[in-house]
Amino acid sequence: MFTGLIEEVGVITNISPTLEGIHFQIGCKEILSDIKLGDSISVSGACQTVESFDANSFTVFSIPETLSVTNFKLLQIGSRVNLERALRLGDRLGGHIVQGHAEGVARVISKEKAEALNIILEYESDYILSKGSVCLDGISLTVMEKINKSRFRIQIIPETERKTNISTWENGTLVNIEVDYIIKSLDQIRRAK
Repeated sequence: MFTGLIEEVGVITNISPTLEGIHFQIGCKEILSDIKLGDSISVSGACQTVESFDANSFTVFSIPETLSVTNFKLLQIGSRVNLERALRLGDRLGGHIVQGHAEGVARVISKEKAEALNIILEYESDYILSKGSVCLDGISLTVMEKINKSRFRIQIIPETERKTNISTWENGTLVNIEVDYIIKSLDQIRRAK
């Protein structure tokens, strides 16, 4: 479990494809302070397991399912990824409960600076609600407005922009998305009755 509050932006330093998936080496600093083999790290919203680490980076292995539902297949050396360590019992829950189970990718439709940074994204889901929670590239965000069946708007405060990879998003950028799983779960339970 995660909160969607990004601790650090890491950089992809090596990509090693295999027949079974892709090994990604991620350069960072803060995440490494107490890292252990087997730790769960949210990498741009996808829960990944630490396979190895050194003083400057850690490595994860992404399986075909992860590659099929995330933007990981588009990552290149130098790509910036949002990082968060797993939630510990007793930690403050400043964002919302995030599983790290990215379910697809949303497309940035527009990004413009007004009083705040306004971003419109496209992703069709019944579980994206105005004033509800959404996790984009691992970032806990509030849906400011559900525009139509497939488009919604978020607003970004300067601190979030500074601490994440949002500055790299452009029109057409694909970002990993996890809708609010509590709303999704309650609806699925209701439908099962």
